[in-house]
Amino acid sequence: MKQLWKWSGLAAMCVATVSGIALAGFYVASDRIIFRQYDLPPSSMRASAGPAAVARGKQLAFGYGCADCHGHALLGAFIPDFGMSSRNLTRLASSFSDTDFERAVRHGLRPDGTSVAEFMPSDSFRYMPDRDLADILAYVRSLPPAGTDIPFPSYGLKARIGFLRGDAHTDQYWFALQKAALDLGPHYARGRVVAMTACGECHMTPLSGQPENTPPPRPPDLSLVASYSRADFLTLMHTGKAAGNRELPMMSAAARVRFSHFSGDDLNALYDYLSARGRKLTGG
Repeated sequence: MKQLWKWSGLAAMCVATVSGIALAGFYVASDRIIFRQYDLPPSSMRASAGPAAVARGKQLAFGYGCADCHGHALLGAFIPDFGMSSRNLTRLASSFSDTDFERAVRHGLRPDGTSVAEFMPSDSFRYMPDRDLADILAYVRSLPPAGTDIPFPSYGLKARIGFLRGDAHTDQYWFALQKAALDLGPHYARGRVVAMTACGECHMTPLSGQPENTPPPRPPDLSLVASYSRADFLTLMHTGKAAGNRELPMMSAAARVRFSHFSGDDLNALYDYLSARGRKLTGG
């Protein structure tokens, strides 16, 4: 009996040792993905100054969706769909320089060169114009620090399995999949960058919609805007109601929470570009 207990104990120790080695290897492999360092691009970003810039920055922070993830007051929030919390931008502003913010927003990189979480849509925000980001930073820096600081998200066992299986990615993964939308010339330049930045997160930055294997509701190619009248498009952007007083999956909520905050000039520029693009691509 003593011999049996001895061998049982040795077997248990072997299993525990092998399991520990396997778990350590698992963490090392996932760490290589999560904490891979990238070269930081040069940046000369500087926050705008003045009350007009702050007011416009607030408008754009809601229009581009910053407040969706970071909370109405940008204090950070837990996002159930992502299983993690966003950063408190009012606290982060004390340690992040303007260039740190620019690299995180438009390049998806932290100050140490590692990638932000894939839920930060930097792959579409890279098309955000300098002035728009500078005004957003002016708004962020106008807010007094409040709430508690929220650290960078950590990744548990389930998330790490996702990284190794290819079900989850860092933000850097998406950059190669996002391309610039059709360039229709300077007259449509403002509408084009607003479309890529604000619509690209769901419709992809070429505005061609998600791949066909995307689970429903699948965001479509935005060529369909060519079938909208200007009045119907603006009503959708302001109220979330499509023609016939219809509610659209995802888009109606996004319009009310995000797009309704854009200025009339930006929404008209967005319609001009998307409808012209639609006519160009469909021959309509």
